[in-house]
Amino acid sequence: MNELEKENIKSRRQKKILELVRRHPIMTQTMLKDCLSREGIHVTQATLSRDIREMNLIKGVNGEGYFQSRIVPKRQISHRLFVLFSMAVKAVEQSGNVIVIACEPGMAASVCSIIDELGWNEIIGTIAGNDTIFVITREGTSHQLAEQFKNINS
Repeated sequence: MNELEKENIKSRRQKKILELVRRHPIMTQTMLKDCLSREGIHVTQATLSRDIREMNLIKGVNGEGYFQSRIVPKRQISHRLFVLFSMAVKAVEQSGNVIVIACEPGMAASVCSIIDELGWNEIIGTIAGNDTIFVITREGTSHQLAEQFKNINS
């Protein structure tokens, strides 16, 4: 099997995974693997784990099952956000479902505007002052988002 065929199989499998998690509350990888098998797609646990990671699937905290996170890998984040973060953000802290981003004076509104443009489902809302941003997140996602922001800044 050549690389193109492998990519086509992977693409179809990942498309089916998204379709399944959107239609059904799938709580575990085993459930997902079973659903794929019923669809005629047989996959190893390692491949399924890799697909879940590549597709940014995360589990909801209230029995929602898997859903696709809007958090994207650092390499896919816009250059504008990366540059602004590296210049303006001094620190990122997380407590409960709130992330506090400390910025250089006068820069919080600009950084906050770009965060809002991302449209991440995990973010309920943002508030920007002169040098501080509060990011209010959905339950169970703040730690992951805070790490995302820290990774952008490092």
